[in-house]
Amino acid sequence: MKIGIHNSNTAYSKRWIEYCQLNNIEYVVVDAYGDSIIRDLKGCDVFLWHHHHGLYKDVNIAKQLLFSLEQAGVQVFPNFNTGWHFDDKLGQKYLFEANDIPAAQAFAFYDKKSALRWANSTTFPKIFKLRGGAGSANVKMVKSKKQAERLIKQAFGKGFKAFDYFGLAKDKFKLFLKGKASIRAAVRYTLMGLFPRRYESHLLPDHKGYIYFQEFIPNDGYDIRIEITGDKALALTRMTREGDFRASGSNNVIYDTDLLNKEVIDFAFTVADKLQLQSCALDIVRDQRDGKLYIIENSYCYGVDEDEFDHGYWTRDGVHHKEVKFNGLDWIVELFKK
Repeated sequence: MKIGIHNSNTAYSKRWIEYCQLNNIEYVVVDAYGDSIIRDLKGCDVFLWHHHHGLYKDVNIAKQLLFSLEQAGVQVFPNFNTGWHFDDKLGQKYLFEANDIPAAQAFAFYDKKSALRWANSTTFPKIFKLRGGAGSANVKMVKSKKQAERLIKQAFGKGFKAFDYFGLAKDKFKLFLKGKASIRAAVRYTLMGLFPRRYESHLLPDHKGYIYFQEFIPNDGYDIRIEITGDKALALTRMTREGDFRASGSNNVIYDTDLLNKEVIDFAFTVADKLQLQSCALDIVRDQRDGKLYIIENSYCYGVDEDEFDHGYWTRDGVHHKEVKFNGLDWIVELFKK
């Protein structure tokens, strides 16, 4: 087996290279942005690319390259089933509905008239989200018809920037005050908001021409994240921000809790199997009204905190392997071992 790995500065690609070296697996480091990338991957059985939603180059070409190679017979990560709906909440709405996945009900409109008609007839609160984004960026609780109408008019007018830099700066500053983040992140996002054209992220397209809302599911102040690769899973709970409904990006994480149990693990593996996912990070909430579990959204990848690997992993039989040394990024390469 020969593996091609995109040359990036992420923990994923660094560990993949290290894993190949430790296990004597033939590999080549390539530049996925290069015009000769198809030729550079000749002879490779596998191609791995940890592409990112916030990099305009990746947004422009990653899925197209990966799926072209897959159609030509190369094994890729992420493959089509795993990656086509990455950072695409509109895509996930239809994916979950078509496959009868228990998920928070989503509402999508592609013209202002239809959206305003819906806003006039629905109940609130609802959750507004952009199609893409992570860490609760561009996620707002909409508490009234008037607020919904303002968002709808903006969606079919000037639109929304891909990143709410000042909102991110505010979140990071709050985390800094609690000792959970550095002031550097807050300053960086503030500068990006003040001088956007100094940063490549300004090349990402604005969001306009659609509006997306999601049903708010009352919960007990946390969500559950299950991160699956193959037959193994990492599991954690994320508490919501103080005075906020959002859990993603709160940096308030708990690993050892009764909230993580066989029921939740079984639920996550059932979803991953039904959607034929190589890897996933499922955001799950439990409805406090009836106790049922629902998917909020999914990603093919997740931010890597080394602390995650110190709390053991789960297998699909519901067993928690606590005292095991491992690196969850190795599991991705192991998907392709013959």
